[in-house]
Amino acid sequence: MSDEMGHMRLVTAGNGEDVTRARTRRRQVLAMPAVLGASAILASCAGGGQSAGGDAAAGLGAGGFTFKQPVQLTYWKSLEGPRHDAQVKLTDDFNAKRSDVKVSLEHVGAYAAAAEKLTAALAASTPPDVMLLTVDQHMPAFARQGALHPLDEYAKTDKSAQFDKYAPGFIKNGTVGGKLYQIPFARSTPLLYYNKDHLKAAGLPETAPSTWDQLVEMGQRLSRSGVLQNASDEPRQRAIPSAAYWWAFQSMLWSFGGKYSDDKFTPALTQNESVQAMEHLVDMVKRHQVARAYKTAANSQTAFMQGQLSVLMVSTAQLSELEQAAPFRVGAAFMPSKKERAVPGGGSGLTVMNSIPREKKEAGWEYAKFVTNTPNTVYFSQATGYMAVRTDAIDQPEYKKYGG
Repeated sequence: MSDEMGHMRLVTAGNGEDVTRARTRRRQVLAMPAVLGASAILASCAGGGQSAGGDAAAGLGAGGFTFKQPVQLTYWKSLEGPRHDAQVKLTDDFNAKRSDVKVSLEHVGAYAAAAEKLTAALAASTPPDVMLLTVDQHMPAFARQGALHPLDEYAKTDKSAQFDKYAPGFIKNGTVGGKLYQIPFARSTPLLYYNKDHLKAAGLPETAPSTWDQLVEMGQRLSRSGVLQNASDEPRQRAIPSAAYWWAFQSMLWSFGGKYSDDKFTPALTQNESVQAMEHLVDMVKRHQVARAYKTAANSQTAFMQGQLSVLMVSTAQLSELEQAAPFRVGAAFMPSKKERAVPGGGSGLTVMNSIPREKKEAGWEYAKFVTNTPNTVYFSQATGYMAVRTDAIDQPEYKKYGG
């Protein structure tokens, strides 16, 4: 998979930090990597070449589109736990605010299962109106098939959307073939979580390591300290997971100067820097014996919650869930660095189907615009741990208060 396919490379600096400061710094990262300037993106949207259903300005007022007859929408969503609850609240808020649009929310399973269901629904001509799709795999595929409606004209003509406030890199991710198909919503990067109680018990500072070498050193201290819970299928205590999770490993690849492939899909795993990253990971398991291999990131998360690991490397989306459920103090920090500190952007966004009537497309835009407006971006980020998708969100007093 290309490093450039659906990802925004976030390059950061700074030392490991606890949850409170990490909230602030991680969200500030959004404003740093502007892959494209906002004006360039707007110009690109203006040149998309396909109108949003004829005259995009028809029925468009100062606050957006309004409808004489109530429009019923079906929204297919993924994500569970706090991420489900937040989507329910946002949908309820939208329905309470609008008398001319009503959204019915339906949970359709995890991302892959939801995409399969959409494929079947499209074949049967019974698609939803709005859907949450991953930015890297499913959205581009459905966009190229013509299943998704281009949103360029809405973005250009609806001034109430303040489209230039969306993080430019995320908008680039939602663009396929020069056309905008997705509004960013549940966006994330890998994050390093750690058990602060373990660090304290082992006599270590309650801060995360800044580099991959420091992570090994910390892992050695923790693995020898006796603070870890024993795993029934692992005789030796190991503080760090090595999960079969390409997304988190991409951060390690980039930090060593390597990559999976270039932007032309030419494999790059045999390059020296990529090999060095893989060797470092192997050494953590085999030579240093501080890391334990897991088949999935979910298995490593379970072990972390049970105290069998001191470190976890999963999405920012797990932040709120881990904080609420962990029986110990959870720290969070940027992923470790080597030559640089870099993480891939992932997650999902909101798409509108192409085969539905015009008024449903416009109503779908209104829904996507509402749940990703500035105050709702702040709310969703606070409630879930997902990154803020608007650059003005990090300046809001509520956001700064939450970040510490």
